[in-house]
Amino acid sequence: MNVYLKQAVGSGYESFWDCRKRYRIVKGGRASKKSRTTALWYIFNLMKFFHVYNTKPCLLVLRRYLNTHRTSTRSELIWAIGRLGVSHLWEIPRGELTLTYKPSGQVILFRGFDDPESLTSISVPDGFLCWSWVEEFFQIHDEGDFNKLDLSLRGAMPEELFIQITATMNAWNSLSWIKKRFFDKPDHDVFTDTTTYTQNEFLSVEDFKVFEKLRISSPKRFLVEGLGQWGSCEGLIYADYVDNPEKCHGEISVDDKPQFISVGLDYGSGTPDSNLGKTVLSAVAVTKGFKKAYCIKESYFNDVLLPDRITAWVKKFILELKSDYKLDIILHCEYASSTVINNALILELQGIKGLKIEDCYKSTILDRIDLVNYLLGQGRLIFTKAVPHVKAGFAQALWDTEKGKLKGIPARLDNGTSDIDILDATEYALSKYSNYLMAG
Repeated sequence: MNVYLKQAVGSGYESFWDCRKRYRIVKGGRASKKSRTTALWYIFNLMKFFHVYNTKPCLLVLRRYLNTHRTSTRSELIWAIGRLGVSHLWEIPRGELTLTYKPSGQVILFRGFDDPESLTSISVPDGFLCWSWVEEFFQIHDEGDFNKLDLSLRGAMPEELFIQITATMNAWNSLSWIKKRFFDKPDHDVFTDTTTYTQNEFLSVEDFKVFEKLRISSPKRFLVEGLGQWGSCEGLIYADYVDNPEKCHGEISVDDKPQFISVGLDYGSGTPDSNLGKTVLSAVAVTKGFKKAYCIKESYFNDVLLPDRITAWVKKFILELKSDYKLDIILHCEYASSTVINNALILELQGIKGLKIEDCYKSTILDRIDLVNYLLGQGRLIFTKAVPHVKAGFAQALWDTEKGKLKGIPARLDNGTSDIDILDATEYALSKYSNYLMAG
């Protein structure tokens, strides 16, 4: 089988293809073929360097969450292997993430930034771990985690080899540390590029029509997802949802039977009529394989903050869910085992069959925002008619421009103009399952 490289890869990435700088950072819109070009580069060059230079470079591929590789980077690399007509030369095990080039034993490893400490001592049994690809780079909020990766790629190399980190991403906001470090000032060790769907000659006429519709219906989103420009941390956080709410509104369909219900409990010191934080419950029904999450029930506590009264309120909420859905429920509380209220709650609710009480998983606000934006963008976080405050909370959530500029990272506005408490409760219901939802 004869494969012509230029025909397989296409055009528009010549500088990227030839680059040997330590950092090769590409931001781009959707369908700009940045991921597929990257996958093709690695498969081609892993083989080339062995056969032409008799060296064995190996590749480490990273995403925010380890278990999201299987349907993303791993699939892209397997696609590239097929595209180049060399499937018979690669070992592609079903149960493992590793890919191996049979003639040389070179490996492609997959890891996640959900365990950044594991990156400090990673190695390969044969060859040189000198290349790394970070996909969805924008999701790496902590520069320190990236530095751990950077320091793990080290050591003397054969003359023909070089250490290089390639990162591909959509540039969701301009306050990211990535912009400041790699894009704002020239550095001879850094290659940067911005790509768009117009560089992808493999798109159809219908594909281009989709982008034209996006340009008209959601201009701000088009700048990022279409043209690869930096998004703004001003105004609405979930602007895409506000522009196109219909795909995220609906009731649970017959085909989407939920498997369990996750409930988030956020404590406050006031009532809905006060300016203090509110105590809120928010329930999410999660479908098989974490494909969708339906927001199905909400409740505000409207009484004096006493343990017995809060316990009665939560119990009523849980029992109503059990009656309506007949599903197991996991209740995620702030500090579930360390407060007087929660101790009373556990004692009162421990007899309810199919109920489990856990500490809420408090991921960073930016991670929670990324998750919600990801699910909303795919129409996989759905608001039913029973959650008007949840819908309003996400529709009204704003960036805190001043705080963001002061800290140098995006920040969510929390000054009483939007209902942060209902957002927190809903996010607590989702956060523990972030990696599964991202991979769903």
